[in-house]
Amino acid sequence: MKRLNRIFFVFVLTPIFCLSQNKEQLKQQKQSIEKEISYTSSLLEKTKENKKNSLQYINYLDKKIDSQERLIKISNIELNLTKKQIIKLENKIKETENQINQKDSEIIALKKEYGKMLYSLQKNKNDRNNLMFIMSSETFNQAYKRVLYLREYSRLRKSQALQIQKSQDSLLANSQRLIKQKELITKKKEENLVLIEEKKKNLNKILSSKQEKNDVVSNLQKSEKIFLKKIKDQQKKAKQIEEKIKKIIEEEIRIAREKLKDKNSAITLTPEAKLLSDQFSSNRGNMPWPLEEGLIVSYFGKQKHPVFGNVETFNNGINIATSENTIIRSIFKGKVSRIFFIKGEGKAVLINHGEYFTVYSGLKEVTVKLGDEVLTKEKIGTVLTDSGEGKTELHFEIWQGYEKLDPSLWLFKAN
Repeated sequence: MKRLNRIFFVFVLTPIFCLSQNKEQLKQQKQSIEKEISYTSSLLEKTKENKKNSLQYINYLDKKIDSQERLIKISNIELNLTKKQIIKLENKIKETENQINQKDSEIIALKKEYGKMLYSLQKNKNDRNNLMFIMSSETFNQAYKRVLYLREYSRLRKSQALQIQKSQDSLLANSQRLIKQKELITKKKEENLVLIEEKKKNLNKILSSKQEKNDVVSNLQKSEKIFLKKIKDQQKKAKQIEEKIKKIIEEEIRIAREKLKDKNSAITLTPEAKLLSDQFSSNRGNMPWPLEEGLIVSYFGKQKHPVFGNVETFNNGINIATSENTIIRSIFKGKVSRIFFIKGEGKAVLINHGEYFTVYSGLKEVTVKLGDEVLTKEKIGTVLTDSGEGKTELHFEIWQGYEKLDPSLWLFKAN
């Protein structure tokens, strides 16, 4: 299963695609992914000189391609969203046009009826005025009815005039709304064209990145024997480091048992260490990153080699690519248990968090001492840059007793 790369800049960016997202959310995600691409491009630039023989360059290209593909996914969502908005606006425009036509017909009918009424009134006024109309009544009852008739006639005339005015106001409002709707749909169609063009450019960038990767892979495959030996040596070294860490943890457990004055006890934690372990465990998935900015280039567990597909490697932790001289920090409070040197990999620090241990390797310098109590996010050293390949990476592991854990499940939004 393909895993998404993550870049973090103090905060962590987590792209999750959903059709219900609004424009603002999509805009924020685009900006996040564009930051990822920009950061990955800077890492690629730093390793460019060694790309012909650099597996690291391929890892960076893979991450860049992954980010570019996620950008395309957002573009597709934006295009679908804009198309839906255009269809909705087109339907509203049709509805408004129908309302305008209906009001127009209604006004014509009202004006026609009102004209007839005025004509009838004017004609009768010439024959006799209202007073004569009333006075010519034969009985008082008839005169009263004629008064009521004239009042109702006058009210009806005013009512019709008011209705015409309301219909004209409604027609004007609909016409103004139609103008705005047409302006909006023009804007949406322009947005759609921009998105289509943007998508084309991103697709071309993906094709370019994939072609570059194929070229680098092709060059590396020409030196298969050399690289297979290198992979074998790296795995051998990883195994030695694993054994070394296990021995350190074994020693830590022995010391803890001695503190409890019971070497055979199944419980190896003091009450303080138990509390620290519980606190560490309760923060699973919310731990700060061991550095402020970087890109995960190798995940925990079994990995298929990016060049030699028939070769599988195993990572005891995660590898995070970063910039030169980046500060490395503790992900949780604890005690510095060991500081040791790994040939070809720089220095390493192991911190005890009760029954949990964190390992930070690939350090150029260490700023803590054995036995130091460290706090969450406290600086413990700076990262080492490999002058040979030009790569700058931190290797990070989490252990619970003798069991290796996937760090991406413990760090904030890393999985």
